[in-house]
Amino acid sequence: MNKEKSLNVTSTTSLPPAGVKLCRDWYATSAGQATLARVQSIVSRMSADIFGYYALETGVLAGQHSFLQESRVASQFSLGILPGEQASIVGTPEQLPFALNNLDLVVASHALDCTRSPHQVLREIERVLVPEGHCILIGFNPMSFKGLAQLRYWHNPKARPCQFYSTFRVREWLSVLGFEVCETASAGFCPVFGGDYLFKRARWLDHLGSQYRLMTGNVYILHVQKKVSNMTPLLPSRKVKPLLRPGMIVNPGAGRASRKEPKDVK
Repeated sequence: MNKEKSLNVTSTTSLPPAGVKLCRDWYATSAGQATLARVQSIVSRMSADIFGYYALETGVLAGQHSFLQESRVASQFSLGILPGEQASIVGTPEQLPFALNNLDLVVASHALDCTRSPHQVLREIERVLVPEGHCILIGFNPMSFKGLAQLRYWHNPKARPCQFYSTFRVREWLSVLGFEVCETASAGFCPVFGGDYLFKRARWLDHLGSQYRLMTGNVYILHVQKKVSNMTPLLPSRKVKPLLRPGMIVNPGAGRASRKEPKDVK
C-alpha cells in the first residue's frame, strides 16, 4: 500500500453527482436489480481464478454493492466517490490513492460512464495494477435499450449526466495501455422504460440474450489483464571478424589493409 498517503482521502470526485444518482436509481428498479444479480454472477465467475494480495472496487457502485464477495484475493478495499459513504477509502477514480504496481485486481463499475476524464481513469488503473494484474470494467452499453434512452439528449449532448462508450471503443483505449482482453460479457436485455409492467412481460429477452450470448445488453462486463513486455536483446547469429587487426593500417591507394612494417634501423 502507499505509505505516503493516508487511506482517508477526502478529495471531492469529478464524477457528476447527477450522473451518479441517476445510475444508482436505475439499479434500484426491478430491471436494475435483475441486471445487478446477473452482473454479480458474471463478475464472480471472472474473478474466481484471480489470486493476489490486494483488490479494489471503484466507481458508482463501490460502497453500495460488493462484487468481490467470493473473491480469493486476501485484502479488499472499496473506494467511495462521495463524502460520507460507507467505504474503506474516499477518493476519486482519476487519482487513486495507491502506489505504483500495488493492486492485483480492480473492479470499476461505471467509472467511465460517469466521469469527464475516461482516459485518466484507465491510466490510473494501469498505474496501480501489478504486471499481469486484472481489471473488470462494468459499463452501460450504448447499443442497448439503455443506450436508446440517451437519444433525448441528441440536440444537447452536454446535458447528458452520463456518457456511454461502446466495448469496441473501450477495447481500443485499453490496447494502447497494454491491456489484453480476456473476456467480454453482457447482461440486462429487458427494456428500461415502461416500468415493472413491461419488464415482467419482457423477461424472455433476458433468457434469449443469455442463451445466445448477445452483446446488446444494457450493461457490459469487460475482463482485461495488464501485460508488460520483457525485451530480450538478440545476439548476432555468427561472429563477424574485424576488418582491422592490431598492427595494421589502411592503405588508401590500394584500397585494402596492409601490415605496417617497422622502419629499417641503420
